[in-house]
Amino acid sequence: MSRSERVVGAAENVDLREADEETPFDRDVDERRVIAAYCCTCEASATILAEAGRTRRWEHDERNASHVVDYWGED
Repeated sequence: MSRSERVVGAAENVDLREADEETPFDRDVDERRVIAAYCCTCEASATILAEAGRTRRWEHDERNASHVVDYWGED
């Protein structure tokens, strides 16, 4: 596959049964947190310094609904 092609969705052999819909934006909302985000579709990444009360996801994720984004909390 050339670099200019884009893949949307997951391959048929990807097991998503244990995929967690809850992100670090949904957990510990009363605390400041450092959240790392990586777009598996276009390989964009960001480190987000989320203030207490922030539940709004990464802007890239909001603008590109078909992209698969992985979030994890930094300790």
